Amino acid sequence: MQPTAAAHDPTTEPITGASYLEQDYPGTLRQGLQQFRSENPELIAADTSTEVGHLTMAHDCCHVLFGLTTQITDEVLADTWTIAGSTVTIRKYAEYLKHDEFAQLPKTIGYGKILVESIRSLPKVFTVIRRARKMTSKWPMFGYAEHLDTPVAELRRRHNIQILPHR
Repeated sequence: MQPTAAAHDPTTEPITGASYLEQDYPGTLRQGLQQFRSENPELIAADTSTEVGHLTMAHDCCHVLFGLTTQITDEVLADTWTIAGSTVTIRKYAEYLKHDEFAQLPKTIGYGKILVESIRSLPKVFTVIRRARKMTSKWPMFGYAEHLDTPVAELRRRHNIQILPHR
């Protein structure tokens, strides 16, 4: 009896030549996350068995879905998209940011740098708020797991997400 070959699942393999930063990215949310995390190995671990890990994974999904890097300006935009375009409330999001892992980030980056970049990003923040208001439905911030094998382009179409073009 011959052993059967493992089923090939293209939704778990990285896509070469495409980026989640493109509006019509054909890869799945899982593939976009793999790309995002491989480009940012210093990120907080997304161990979904912990509250911090679960929030980190949800936040990373927002980076992929809304087409954002980890540059400070994009972090400001990720927070804006999350609050304006997802199901999480600003109060709940603020509670999560009190965790030590997240509270230490401003100290590490520098408050002055964050302030300057936040001010520079204000025009984009207003654009994101306008685009979030045009979404047909809010992104289910903590319901990401059921969408991991869905193409990002399809999720963006489904929610009417128009990401900002990247430089």
